Amino acid sequence: MASSAPSAEEGLAAFASVISVYEHRVGHACRAVASDLPSLLKSFPAVGGTVLDNACGTGAATQEFLKIYPSAEVSAADVVPPMVESFKSIIAADPALTAQVKDLRLENGETLTYADNSFDAVLTNFGIFFFPDPVAGAKQIYRTLKPGGTAVVTLWKTFGFKPILWEVQERVKPANPLTELPLMEPWCNPKKLEKVLTDGGFGTVEFSVGKEGMWGKDKADFVTVLLENFGAVVARNWTDEEKAQLATVTSQVVDEMQDKFCITDGEKVGCMMEAWAAVCTK
Repeated sequence: MASSAPSAEEGLAAFASVISVYEHRVGHACRAVASDLPSLLKSFPAVGGTVLDNACGTGAATQEFLKIYPSAEVSAADVVPPMVESFKSIIAADPALTAQVKDLRLENGETLTYADNSFDAVLTNFGIFFFPDPVAGAKQIYRTLKPGGTAVVTLWKTFGFKPILWEVQERVKPANPLTELPLMEPWCNPKKLEKVLTDGGFGTVEFSVGKEGMWGKDKADFVTVLLENFGAVVARNWTDEEKAQLATVTSQVVDEMQDKFCITDGEKVGCMMEAWAAVCTK
């Protein structure tokens, strides 16, 4: 019998369990997407301005945002304690972040405690699919935005590592259905996010698509990146014997089929990811 899809809470718990390798596993790709978000804010004040980094993780969106708007006043919140603690350490080591991050809270994006009409912008970078009640989260984004303020919410559109995972699975357990990503893949259809945001109070939602690599510094390192991602995906329905083959077979697939599945940049090897960025104004 096929296992049921993980809940948002289970997905968040699985995510929290790999925080130690987050930046290496996928955080660098999320950071690359975050670097494009300031360009989507057409009305953010050139000087000053307030922004909420919602579901902030280790603060990638904050760090990228301040490269473009260095005088902005940043607040940040996340529900995962190790993420918040990691971001606190990053802030403490960086005088610019210490000056500009005014508030970092451990709290749920569905029940934010910030006052109404607080922010010129709210960024939710790869976080909303972890909310058990995403409409409640969208309502909080809308509530905390100032009138005329802009929200940007990002999601993955395509996962460049999936063809590699499927090839690995064909070699390990070919009789089984191909592995999917049941928590995140329903969000690949922008209509789902559009409905969540409009149910949360927004009117028009505009979408753009960005492409970013998920990289290893070389081929061997990319195999490690893949294994860091594959481990959580196969944990629910692969046997221990099948999991024991994962590292060897993944390395074989990348060696034999790099030209088909991978991209390169000098010594770096990776796969292409696509992301949705939804932009809406209060």
